Amino acid sequence: MSDRRYSRRRFLRDASAVAATLGASTGLSAAASDPYGGWFTGDARGAATENYDGTTVDKTGQDAVTVQVGAQGNGGSYAYAPPAVKISPGTEVTFEWVSNTHDIQVESAPSGASWEGVDTIENEGYTHSHTFETAGVYKYYCTPHLSLGMKGAIVVGGSGGGGGGSTSPEWGEWFTDSARGGAVGNYDGSTVDKTGQDAVTVQVGADGNGGSYAYAPPAVKISPGTEVTFEWVSNTHDIQVESKPTGSSWSGVSSIENEGYTHSHTFETSGTYTYYCTPHLSMGMKGGIFVTGTSAAGGGGGGGGVLPDLNWWNVAWIAGPSVVAIPSILAYLLWDYHRAGAFDGLLGRGEAGPPPETPEAPPATPERELGHDEYDPWGTATLLAVYFVIISVAWALMYFVEFLGNGPHIFG
Repeated sequence: MSDRRYSRRRFLRDASAVAATLGASTGLSAAASDPYGGWFTGDARGAATENYDGTTVDKTGQDAVTVQVGAQGNGGSYAYAPPAVKISPGTEVTFEWVSNTHDIQVESAPSGASWEGVDTIENEGYTHSHTFETAGVYKYYCTPHLSLGMKGAIVVGGSGGGGGGSTSPEWGEWFTDSARGGAVGNYDGSTVDKTGQDAVTVQVGADGNGGSYAYAPPAVKISPGTEVTFEWVSNTHDIQVESKPTGSSWSGVSSIENEGYTHSHTFETSGTYTYYCTPHLSMGMKGGIFVTGTSAAGGGGGGGGVLPDLNWWNVAWIAGPSVVAIPSILAYLLWDYHRAGAFDGLLGRGEAGPPPETPEAPPATPERELGHDEYDPWGTATLLAVYFVIISVAWALMYFVEFLGNGPHIFG
């Protein structure tokens, strides 16, 4: 038998190895959850971008898109609006200066991209246009106001020329005059991207279309399995389903309801849903929900730094270390303690007869006898509990503070 011992020191050494491995795996998961790598949360560089709410505005399929430079946000006229936008390759983006002393410095761009931003400080009325051809994520900032959080991002992906497919909505003329009812005044041509979120809220009777006659947001993109809650914020509205994918069970709300009423539905079937308010259809009170072909990832956002949609490579990247590391650690512990003789009693060793005698070496007289702590299972269990609490608190702070950028108050 080996001369190694089932000791407290060995137990703590192995427990520390387990804690370090699990902590590293958890940290990787939190970091990989942010589609922009902490760019908007202040983890990467500069302050947090206050006008970024975790949403990437979906402008895929549009030939031309406008981004305001120096819009209101971050404590003044220090924002790009929208801060994060998703477009198709071949889309021309026009940056319009709406206040003074701003530039566009490119922080990072896909390999092969030709966009260089605007190096000079420009003022209100200046415009800069660029056609984005190379797919990937472009991050940029304003030099004078980086410390205030004036940062932006453009995601180029999907296919140009009208969207469609399983990742981009096809609204047709639903939001325009040519469709049934009036044009939707609060629809600006963009679809709010909420993919990857477990729960989404749509206001019913929000301000728009000449009064409290709007759904807000009017067009939203979600993942399958997302629960959408419709909240009435004014009176006398309903939700009549105009169209929906085959097999969908959603039937809207046929009765007229008032402020304070809510209706929730979990959208499972992928496709395009359009709906309207019966009393106010002629005023343009219409909405749309597009459910992508990928499942919700949960919690905010997205996947591995390119698109907010779920990507199975990202799932494997996040879960892989835990799936591989935990069984390997358990197998090592079992082998280690088996080698140390911890399971001799359970395995019934020695029942077949005494082991062969081994000549003993003559006893040696130690020059000085050192004290040795006995193995204390309760003390070890207490230390492991403390380690577990420390790891849990560190993970929570990393997830809520670094990833979500909210702060400890979220625990309430």
